[in-house]
Amino acid sequence: MRVNYHIHNQYSSDGRGSTEQVCEIAAQLGFEEICFTNHAETLSPTGDEWMLDLVEARQRYEQLQHEIERLQPDYPELRILLGAEFEYRPEWVETLDALTDSVDFDLIIGSLHVVDGEQISGGAVSSYFKTRDASEAYGRYFEALAEMLEWGGFDVVAHLDMAKRFGVKHYGPFKAKPFESQIRGLLETMVSKGLGLEVNTSGVVQAPAEPYPSLDILKLAKDAHVATVTIGTDSHVPTSFEQGWDVGEQMLRQAGFGEITLFSHRIRKNVPLEPEPEEAE
Repeated sequence: MRVNYHIHNQYSSDGRGSTEQVCEIAAQLGFEEICFTNHAETLSPTGDEWMLDLVEARQRYEQLQHEIERLQPDYPELRILLGAEFEYRPEWVETLDALTDSVDFDLIIGSLHVVDGEQISGGAVSSYFKTRDASEAYGRYFEALAEMLEWGGFDVVAHLDMAKRFGVKHYGPFKAKPFESQIRGLLETMVSKGLGLEVNTSGVVQAPAEPYPSLDILKLAKDAHVATVTIGTDSHVPTSFEQGWDVGEQMLRQAGFGEITLFSHRIRKNVPLEPEPEEAE
């Protein structure tokens, strides 16, 4: 199936485009399911700080839900879902849990962009990479991911090796092997807690030139018996809706996955990946 489970639009501080614009381009490209996963937090008026307010976030998601309900009849071949991207910060956990209890999400993805108070991806990246070698920078990032997994207030881990987005500019191509023990531990925790893994294809058009996570990590996920896998382009404008999607789907096959996971009201089901064109009858 052609599904895109990571999309931002105007209801995200870092997104652009109306709900209808996104639905229209998704339908034109032949997608069968999409999920809006806008951030719960918003940028401050000065643009230099992210803030999270329960009432504001709930109202924003409810407004998007109303738009989805209004537009769904116009796109009978496209299923439109309401999701969220929850940025993990310990001080936000209580509010995020309350938001989960008050909004009927189809899918929640968990992400990590800040480590020890420093930005590692997006916006103005701090000195995080300049003051650490590769071992320390990536190692601490994976430690912080383990802390996020212990919370576990989401369904799927977004862009698991996101630290390489800017890390590759400082250290060269990211290699998973030196961190394999940490990564295996993360995957084992995910399996034990029933958490899924996202193939995020935005990295194809960014500095790493490959999805998040890498093929090596996807193979480790397959070995660890991760059963829930989604795919999303992390689009922030309608024109980037399909970025890297074909690469991500092919990488899933290379890693040995034959199924992809669909969500509805946070209930999941696996469906087979469509046969490759040369395999079709």
